[in-house]
Amino acid sequence: MNTFTIRKIPLPVERRIRQLARESHRSINKATVELLTKAVGIGPAEKKFAKKHRDVRSALRPWSNEEYKEFGRNTRMFESIDKEMWNV
Repeated sequence: MNTFTIRKIPLPVERRIRQLARESHRSINKATVELLTKAVGIGPAEKKFAKKHRDVRSALRPWSNEEYKEFGRNTRMFESIDKEMWNV
């Protein structure tokens, strides 16, 4: 992968790239590469600027047996009641 240095970027262009990077939760470099990719007609980079969803979809993927066991170990303490704290 090659590296470019781009000088004298017009201020409105810089602002728009920064805005797109913020909105897509990407670095300025990634946003710029995606814009260049789209501009030269290689691939559907425009889809990458869609806003990320802030939901639990990533948590719904299947866990491995080890991940499931680790979750059980880490949450076991929540299965008991602290009688001193709750005066039960």
